[in-house]
Amino acid sequence: MKLFIYTAHEATPFKGLFEPLGSFHKVILSNHDEQIKRFNQHEGTQIKDLLPEGIIDPDEMVSYISPEDSSLFFIPEEMQETFMKLLKNLFKKTKWTEEEPPHKPSKDEIGLVGNNDLSEFYDNLETQTVLQSVEDDTMSKKQELEDLFNAIAQDDNEIDAVLVCTSDETKIRIAYSSQPKEGSRQVDVDSFTVQIQHFVSMLKMTNKVNDHIGSLKTAELLFSGGIVHITHLPQLGEYTFLVFVSATEEGIELLALHRKRNLDKIMTLLGEMLG
Repeated sequence: MKLFIYTAHEATPFKGLFEPLGSFHKVILSNHDEQIKRFNQHEGTQIKDLLPEGIIDPDEMVSYISPEDSSLFFIPEEMQETFMKLLKNLFKKTKWTEEEPPHKPSKDEIGLVGNNDLSEFYDNLETQTVLQSVEDDTMSKKQELEDLFNAIAQDDNEIDAVLVCTSDETKIRIAYSSQPKEGSRQVDVDSFTVQIQHFVSMLKMTNKVNDHIGSLKTAELLFSGGIVHITHLPQLGEYTFLVFVSATEEGIELLALHRKRNLDKIMTLLGEMLG
């Protein structure tokens, strides 16, 4: 999606709020005073149906504009602040880069044909700023982190699941996780939302009865049917935990070795995403 912020010495030759330039994916908004006033008063909601549908991040339920989206909007300078606020509310993971120097596309490029009033108006408008939507690099970092988790869990190292759990005081959720394994080494990752919730309750009680004990660093739980290693990451959120799980109890040394080998890279990615 690309935005062209324009100024013009004359009014747009149409009475409505917008006019398509060949298609509704390419739109110019009116610079008439009454349209600008109405647009800003209503926070730009009149053009929501013209905006891209967006892509939902299933983990965080926020939307971003697809990198392949080809929408073009020509926006009067007086509407820019309202328009950008609308976009930021709808597409929380989309960032905007400014084109230098700003370039107004030709009429052929936008599909504006003929020698009518709109064509003449377009010839005379001045492009002040050009903004291009770009995907927040958090999405690529997230994929890199999950790929790393999957590689660790699939390796022959006694680690069968890696996940990050976070709490917002009301509930625990799994923010990032390796994909479930099949067979005898399968780990019920979803169950950790309940387990970590109780773990958080234990931490809170510990701090109440002994406020000199300090912050938890790590905990390792050895069960007859597996191992759970928990690292507390308060620098990324008061109740944020990195969890390594083994589906057997025999591999405690291997789990510790491979956890240590991968910890720095995991912490770097998490710091870039959550820090």
